[in-house]
Amino acid sequence: MSKIKSKKHTTPGAAKTSRPKRYDAGKGRKVTVPENDEGGIFAAIREELSPQAVAAIVAYLQPAATKDRAVNQELAWFSRELAGIVGGYEEQGRLAEEVGL
Repeated sequence: MSKIKSKKHTTPGAAKTSRPKRYDAGKGRKVTVPENDEGGIFAAIREELSPQAVAAIVAYLQPAATKDRAVNQELAWFSRELAGIVGGYEEQGRLAEEVGL
């Protein structure tokens, strides 16, 4: 039994959607990297993690340091954003204390 191949229907003059960029991941593999959606990640964090869990993550991120200045700046930015989710560093500290950190 053969499968019916569907034809792609396009409206004449319709704009084509651009395909996401694909990158070589080595060993003949290609990966698609989605567009940056910062709002999506923070919405997911709000939805899936408790304020205490977010506060704990911030507590562990704050002392994090690498040899790379740019990475350190990114970690600091992420920490600030997460602290903002729970109401700022004061509230983050209170929540972290609440869970024993």
